[in-house]
Amino acid sequence: MNNIVTEKKSSYSLYEELINQRDRYKKDAFQYERGYVREFGELILAVFNKKIECIEKKKIIDFCQKAINRDEPIDQNKLNAYIKEEMAEFTEKLHHMEEDYREAKSGGVISDKDYLEVKRIYHRIVKKIHPDINPEVAENEDLMDLWNRVVVAYNCNDLQALQELEFLVAQALKDTDIEDVEIEIPNIEEKIKALEEEIEHIVSTVPYIYKFLLEDEDAISDKKLELSYELKEYEKYCEELDKVLEAFVISGVTMLWPMN
Repeated sequence: MNNIVTEKKSSYSLYEELINQRDRYKKDAFQYERGYVREFGELILAVFNKKIECIEKKKIIDFCQKAINRDEPIDQNKLNAYIKEEMAEFTEKLHHMEEDYREAKSGGVISDKDYLEVKRIYHRIVKKIHPDINPEVAENEDLMDLWNRVVVAYNCNDLQALQELEFLVAQALKDTDIEDVEIEIPNIEEKIKALEEEIEHIVSTVPYIYKFLLEDEDAISDKKLELSYELKEYEKYCEELDKVLEAFVISGVTMLWPMN
């Protein structure tokens, strides 16, 4: 009987440890992604801007060529509507990329001491109200709200917010019986296996593996050269597309311009 109890405690401890590991790796991955964007974001945006400029010009050329093939004038209103619709997805993606870059650039960097304290507080809160460790929490709206705020503060390295939230969590738990409930995790071995697989996936894929790039000065230089070369290639291609567009005008294509 004692062996069974020991095994249950061992599985629970491993489960709790793996949840902390998973969350830590996810946080690290988030930080590496921010670091990657801070390091390369300006060049990545320049490349993508030039890329969508090329795509837009190609679509204009395609629209014009089809009108010429039908022996029709090129209607500027229809062209503008076509381009707006075709480029909407690219424009939205560019907007999100610009927002990510601004957030990454403005995100503060905390000291190692504060970073360790962030992790310590988070670990203490996890033991109390992580919904995966304590399923009873999911039934309590106030605690779930606190937990969601904890996750945001943890990901943002907001030490002050975490300190305040730890106090609020303690106060909220006083008003419930959740802390005293004997926790049972159904199918715990399966969940342990799933967590191990999730952790393996996190540490072997982007954005976590940006870590190795960001720790290598030579690799950073090579990546910037690669992006600069890509930008020049798109600039050259854009010039070629401009010549094609100029050819339409030279050939005497009729354009229907809207009247203001």
